[in-house]
Amino acid sequence: MIRIGIDFSINNPAVTIRTPDRLFFYTFPRKGVLKEDFKISLEDSHVRVIELPETTSLPKGASIGLRERTSLIDSMRVTQLIMDALIDATQECSGSQITVAIEGFSFASSGNRLSQLSGYQWLLRYLLIEELGILPQNFHVFSPMTIKATAGKGNLKKDGMIQSFLDSDDSHLHETHFWNNLTTEPTAFQTKRGGWLKIDDVVDSYWVLRTLEKFIEPFVLQ
Repeated sequence: MIRIGIDFSINNPAVTIRTPDRLFFYTFPRKGVLKEDFKISLEDSHVRVIELPETTSLPKGASIGLRERTSLIDSMRVTQLIMDALIDATQECSGSQITVAIEGFSFASSGNRLSQLSGYQWLLRYLLIEELGILPQNFHVFSPMTIKATAGKGNLKKDGMIQSFLDSDDSHLHETHFWNNLTTEPTAFQTKRGGWLKIDDVVDSYWVLRTLEKFIEPFVLQ
């Protein structure tokens, strides 16, 4: 059994995968966004960093047709990079049933940005079923509030989600380089003022995974 949690955004999606005995972390930042030393810290912690193409700059006053075509091309590139990573990560577990969860949209979201995000995510949902062979009944969507509640409570902010990640009793998590480095060398993932750098997407994808396990098929930790 393979379980996958996806925190999807246009500029920095992230994925956590649990096989029967391990956890794997992926982050997909836009090219050039992460500083090199932070990128090295992630990769040294066995978080796979796969950079997305830079966002295309459009001329002022670009037509809606140009904007939509640019967005379409970008959505295809972004979602295919995620799919390539998932296919590569799961190919050694051929024959295993794969269950996927993704964070849905906030009810408070609206406007053009939500429409764009919805388009990207629906394309990814289609590819998960078409290319990864996910059965529709094994695909699940959870609200942001439900995922936050799994981490502790429904109104947790970024720092609270990260702290719950650090406090988790998940034995597989404790075996990962990422969790161990976060707990023993946190400054490698923080600003000079002690704020967390861009790890919240990876952490959120983990809590999407845990929500799947909590509500659908509870995972018995070893």
